[in-house]
Amino acid sequence: MSALAIPAVPVREVPARRRGHLQLVGPGFVPAGAPARQEAVRPVPAARPAVRLTARGRLVRSLLVMVLALTAAVAGGSWVGGLVSDAQGYTGPVERVSVSAGDTLWGIAAATAAEGQDVREVVDDILELNGLASGDLAAGQQLVVPAG
Repeated sequence: MSALAIPAVPVREVPARRRGHLQLVGPGFVPAGAPARQEAVRPVPAARPAVRLTARGRLVRSLLVMVLALTAAVAGGSWVGGLVSDAQGYTGPVERVSVSAGDTLWGIAAATAAEGQDVREVVDDILELNGLASGDLAAGQQLVVPAG
């Protein structure tokens, strides 16, 4: 048997690095100068919202708020517009006229218009007084017209 001779290499001692935040401990180990054990205090959880909305839910909520705001704006605008409108309508004397076959709204307005009065204004007054949407008339219909 043969042996191989290996020369001895000197080993340099390296000082162990000490890590201040790590420490080897065993069961029942209490370091010197450690404070007495305190009861752990549980943190109070933050109040969570009752409902968590997704992106789609936030979009739907935003659209709903916008639609409600638009509806309120339109309703409020029409209400205020009705209050401040200066169209008071016809407030003069009126008479009742019975529509016969072949009569037109223009003909009735021309017959009841005062001297020099615009027939178009009389037609508008007749439409407003009777709540008519158009100039369609039926035979036998009773109309309220401005007395002229």
